[in-house]
Amino acid sequence: DSSLHFSIASFKRLALNQHLLELFISMFELEPTLIKSHPNYHNLCQYGAINS
Repeated sequence: DSSLHFSIASFKRLALNQHLLELFISMFELEPTLIKSHPNYHNLCQYGAINS
């Protein structure tokens, strides 16, 4: 029996991090494809989230 572990706080953190990264990409006129394909992009999105 595998159960799904879910944290609202982590979901909110992920959404905020993604929003801020989109804002920075836009404000600094960076290339979104290059940023999002970088291996550390996922780490930045997960910053501060609770691991389940």
